[in-house]
Amino acid sequence: MKRPGKVKAYLIDIEGVLVRDKRYQPVNGSVDWMNRLAASGRPYCLVSNNTTHRPADLIADLAGLGFPVTEGHLVGALSLGMRWLRERNRQNIRWLGTPALADFWREEGFGLVREGACDAVVLGANPELDIAALDGVLDPMLEEGTDLLCLHRNLFYLDGSGRRRLGPGVWAAALEALQGTGQVVTVGKPAEGIYQEGLKRVGVAPAEALFISDDPISDLVTAGRLGMHTAFVLSGKFPDHGVLARMAEADWPDIICSSMSDLDIQEEETA
Repeated sequence: MKRPGKVKAYLIDIEGVLVRDKRYQPVNGSVDWMNRLAASGRPYCLVSNNTTHRPADLIADLAGLGFPVTEGHLVGALSLGMRWLRERNRQNIRWLGTPALADFWREEGFGLVREGACDAVVLGANPELDIAALDGVLDPMLEEGTDLLCLHRNLFYLDGSGRRRLGPGVWAAALEALQGTGQVVTVGKPAEGIYQEGLKRVGVAPAEALFISDDPISDLVTAGRLGMHTAFVLSGKFPDHGVLARMAEADWPDIICSSMSDLDIQEEETA
């Protein structure tokens, strides 16, 4: 594995890195590591595909665990998706994500359409998504050219019991295969836009940033191709590095470690 050069800023995934899964129990050493990072003065942000929590609630939960984070540290797929819709005046949507966020969408000024025409079909994580809901978007996508907005394309995630659950990337692939006349747009990882937003937030060039994630396929491939340094931690989705066999060697991460606490902040800065 390559060793990264000088690192001036950190882009950090949440689930599998700071916390193990949807139970939001901190990974051992992660709270202390993040507090040392904050004390170092180096900029950092959280780059998250989370579409099951309101951003404010997500940050409040993390801060309550002792992580030094505010809403200004969060670059999230949910907020980027809302911005994409607002910029195009797409107000009435078919929400295929978790029902727990339905009120949040309404509070943000969006109308949730249960049937018939809509301005966009929006896909987020929803372990209870059923075939009837997917059938319900066939006519808008095939007959009306309605766009499909994928908040992210993760194929699976770990729920509150640590169990693997199908992610929106699976349903996105199925709906994309319909070849409807509208656009299929992804705003979260692995699309480049969320990484660029993270780099803007920390104010450094790609070659000066380290991206830390537990998912080398969905997260780190794009980061590496954009020129960032990458660290794959084994504290989340994958307990070992066997997943790298599915990837081209050119896309392998720069660092593999058990958890983020194995990363020496001073060493990464001065290497």
